Amino acid sequence: MRVFIFVLVFLSTQVNAFVFYEDTRIWNRDSITFYFLDGTPQQQSEVKQFAKLWERYTGIKFVYVNEKPGFFNFKQFYTISFKGSSNQSSVGRVNGEIQLGELSDNIVYRKSTILHEFGHMLGLSHEHQRQDRPDFLNSTKVLEQCKRQQVKSKSWCYNNILEQNFNEVFVESEYDLDSIMHYDLHTITGDDKYKDNNHSLSYIDKYFIAMLYNQNISDKTLKKMHQQDLWEQQKFELKADKDREKNIMKLSTSSCKPLAYPNKSKDGKYCESGFMIIGSDDYSLPNPEFKTCYISLKQITKKIQQHPLCQLTRNQLAYKRKSWSDGFQSFGNCKRLDTNKRNNQEFYCTKGFSYVTKNNDLIGDKTKCYGSEESAYEAMKSDKICNLSKTEFNEYQRQQTIAQKRKLTSKYCQVVKKKYQNISCPKGFDYTIVEKDYTDEPINSKCFASTHQAINAMGNLRYCH
Repeated sequence: MRVFIFVLVFLSTQVNAFVFYEDTRIWNRDSITFYFLDGTPQQQSEVKQFAKLWERYTGIKFVYVNEKPGFFNFKQFYTISFKGSSNQSSVGRVNGEIQLGELSDNIVYRKSTILHEFGHMLGLSHEHQRQDRPDFLNSTKVLEQCKRQQVKSKSWCYNNILEQNFNEVFVESEYDLDSIMHYDLHTITGDDKYKDNNHSLSYIDKYFIAMLYNQNISDKTLKKMHQQDLWEQQKFELKADKDREKNIMKLSTSSCKPLAYPNKSKDGKYCESGFMIIGSDDYSLPNPEFKTCYISLKQITKKIQQHPLCQLTRNQLAYKRKSWSDGFQSFGNCKRLDTNKRNNQEFYCTKGFSYVTKNNDLIGDKTKCYGSEESAYEAMKSDKICNLSKTEFNEYQRQQTIAQKRKLTSKYCQVVKKKYQNISCPKGFDYTIVEKDYTDEPINSKCFASTHQAINAMGNLRYCH
């Protein structure tokens, strides 16, 4: 039978009590000693720097020693290792180890991971595995999202997310989505509605760890300390983002460079978050991996330093552009319409590219313009007209011809080929608009290069309707 003791606390009107279970693993020391099993000086320094936040609210001193503890006092120590392929920690005080084997290359996320694992060391469990968690966390959908997003096994996702913890959650507080002990649901599920920007201890984290270890902190003092932390965290993250962007922008080669939001490539490509790799000529690159938005410095460094396209000279990149352009020239029944080139209906793009039938006819009612040759090619691939069989396309053209003839006549006007001498039309402009019952002369002196142009002009004449 589980034994528990209620301890009343009156630091806040929102909280009545917290619970100690008989297997609660709370430290009862003024200091905790840590021994690094391995790690670089920078890794060890970051642990010491970031873990101070827990010291601030627990009142416990974290001591780091260079000498391995002796056999008889080994249980007085907590070891820290940077080896392995995961981040994990023993929960509580008995001869434990913190493993930091999968730290991010982003210092903001490294800090949150270190704080999370030190939270376990202090006796805290995962917030998202509490019995009173929101119902959506009990769904097997979260399990599938975890497997896909984290590239982890089903058992890992179940043990770390879906499984409810009945033994180790010993603090009764309101459920806290912002807790450092809560996994980032956006990372786990890939769902944008779970995006959050909390990378440090929440107010509730601080409040309840103080209840467990440092009840001398008043509510007023704790709030003041928390506000100061928020300012410090904001400065820390701003500096980290600037330093990271500076380091990423240094990765440019003769043929590739990183692109940071809100900047766009010349053909309009960009990432709303993270970095995109584009050509040094400021145009995007067509390969699928260059359509990705990279957040990790490690990933973008590897891509730029190792991908063959990023090892080209500028002249070699220009030659590649020519071969890509040739490849994007046509698809099925359609072909690309280049900038300022006119189709049979006299439509064109002053910027960018469009596509038409191989007979140079407009598809649809107006010309759509795209930022790049690749974008126009992708539009061709998805256009049903471009994908018609030869027989179907011939029928489509026949129907277009019939539809075009119907449009030559409105209620009071019609489009005809010029057959009179009283107006002079430029060469190639052979169509005019006349009254239905009076065809000897046009209703104005305008001439048109195609029936399509004349039909559009007739549609804008109130007299004709």
